[in-house]
Amino acid sequence: MRDLTSARLARLGDLETVELSTPHGRATIARLGATVVEYRDAGDNDVLWLSPTSRLDGSRPIRGGIPVCWPWFGAHPSDPDRGAHGFARHLPWQIERLENDERQAVAVFSLTDDDTTRARWPHPFRLTLTVRLDEKLHLELAAENPGDAEWQLSEALHSYFQVHDARGIRVEGLAGLRYWDKQQGGVRGRQSSDVIVQPPIDRVFFDHRGEAVIHDAGRRLRIAKNGSATTVVWNPGPKGVRGFDDIPDDAWPTMLCVETANALDNTYRLGPGERHVLSASISSEVGTEIAMEKAVTDG
Repeated sequence: MRDLTSARLARLGDLETVELSTPHGRATIARLGATVVEYRDAGDNDVLWLSPTSRLDGSRPIRGGIPVCWPWFGAHPSDPDRGAHGFARHLPWQIERLENDERQAVAVFSLTDDDTTRARWPHPFRLTLTVRLDEKLHLELAAENPGDAEWQLSEALHSYFQVHDARGIRVEGLAGLRYWDKQQGGVRGRQSSDVIVQPPIDRVFFDHRGEAVIHDAGRRLRIAKNGSATTVVWNPGPKGVRGFDDIPDDAWPTMLCVETANALDNTYRLGPGERHVLSASISSEVGTEIAMEKAVTDG
């Protein structure tokens, strides 16, 4: 276990990064997209999945970790030529500050409008991503509208989780929710029980403001959130993965996306001078912690 907390500049491939470290784990965030590319728990286990073939030269967004999808999620609402998931993940963010004390390490990144962003989305904005590491990994994405026109937004913290095997894995917390299923051609329905993942899956759950829990082999990955009304569960499966040149064809069983979002039915409007905060807290509970909790429950 690490004894000290730290927040320092580092590198990953050709990318400038920030490394946060505490006795409870380590996180690495790239300036490109302010993408969290690594989160390892106190046992030095990977919580996030990063594609082994993701390009780390800045030429394209990072495949894996937690990309920031903003100011739209999925296809652009009116112009598919503008690409999926917005522009925030493509651009280098500024490092505003690094700080640490005896219990946590923090990095703050920012992105503001310029000629590049205005060519794709004609609005002034300020984004701030605060990444905080203590016993958990916390992300807070704040969007501010300094202009004089209202925006409509969709967004996501597109979390890729490292799992033992996505086939048959259970995601708790989504039972009873309405969903839209892209994999099934846009069919809408209601989730009757916990999600048992059978890739491929691309399902958007609406009006979800609680936790989601991934029951991985020997551990639970818990995602709590605020300012989010949508949760997305995605894995491309054995055929879909062939459409991604930055994911090996045999890698899909080791990853599962459970994304903190506001999308489709849950897009929102941000007026002049308004601010919206989307946040997620991620934790890893390993076998010993699960056994102790069960003993208390059964007790």
